[in-house]
Amino acid sequence: MVTASVETGLAPTDDTALVRRALLELFPGSELPDAEPGPVFPTPATTGVLCARDVELTRLQERLQEQRICDTALDTMAFALDADGQSTCFSISRQAALACKVAFVLPGERVLGGTFEVSISGEGLAEWIEEFTWHPGRGSVPRNVADEVAMRSDGSSRDWFDD
Repeated sequence: MVTASVETGLAPTDDTALVRRALLELFPGSELPDAEPGPVFPTPATTGVLCARDVELTRLQERLQEQRICDTALDTMAFALDADGQSTCFSISRQAALACKVAFVLPGERVLGGTFEVSISGEGLAEWIEEFTWHPGRGSVPRNVADEVAMRSDGSSRDWFDD
């Protein structure tokens, strides 16, 4: 069984309602705490964290297929796969999520609008990721976790004919 959670920090400049809406665009049905009223001046450096546990990943999977970025998702999800192969985490853009799109954010990269940190755990996670990101093109160009065409650590692509 695979479980997933989504978390994001809330800064004083964030519109909590928009951040909640962005999260619900990709992870509908997530149970979120009630929105607190916005901060008043002077504001603290951070205003909190928005976290959803046991999120459903169906809408995320649909968006990956619609955007035709399943191989990118395979590489991104597997990039931080732990040594046991039982947990991983990755970031997606909150701004893209608000438009019901998926845009992966590389580790250490800062993006306008912030990120959602998605954590997934469970036994046989590498195989689950391969199945979750499967598409018909894999019949002619097979892919799997950590294969020789996985993206490079800087996020650039690698092709079949590369070194």
